[in-house]
Amino acid sequence: MGTKTIGERGQIQLCIGAGAATFKAVALASKLRQEGFAVRVAMGRAALEFVQPLSFEAVCGVPVVTSSTSMDADGYASHLRAGESRALVILPATADLMGKVAHGLADDAPSLAALCAPDIKLFCPAMNNHMWANSFVQENVLRLEKAGWERLGPVEGMLGEGYEGVGRMVEPEAILAQVLALCP
Repeated sequence: MGTKTIGERGQIQLCIGAGAATFKAVALASKLRQEGFAVRVAMGRAALEFVQPLSFEAVCGVPVVTSSTSMDADGYASHLRAGESRALVILPATADLMGKVAHGLADDAPSLAALCAPDIKLFCPAMNNHMWANSFVQENVLRLEKAGWERLGPVEGMLGEGYEGVGRMVEPEAILAQVLALCP
């Protein structure tokens, strides 16, 4: 296996939700970089309570977008760069973030970036099993799928609350495998 140059495979946009699985997004970002992708990250205010931007910046090598009004050095709105990506991945896709995207709402960096998503777009739900079973959440999942979003998970396993149930986010390796399959 040869050495991969960062960015030789294009760019992947990660939109980070706020939940117990947020830390897994850092591992995915690192794995994507190791596979030769440039990685951009958009985080909402609540996600900052779980993981600091510095963790992503250390593995991605670029600043994290944390504001809906962020501008790149060239004066371009940061969230619009998501449209330049080969794929966009929402993880963890919380009930809140899925609801925003499913209804075209955009009041933070991840939801704004998601509205600029390229053709390849994935979402990886993660939440409590009771939230996952909620009819509003299920309607939003169907709405996203009908709009061309591919869903990975959730799976059954240990939840952040300390018991087993459906709502656990798929592991970063499974997300990586799907990105590699869609973006060879």
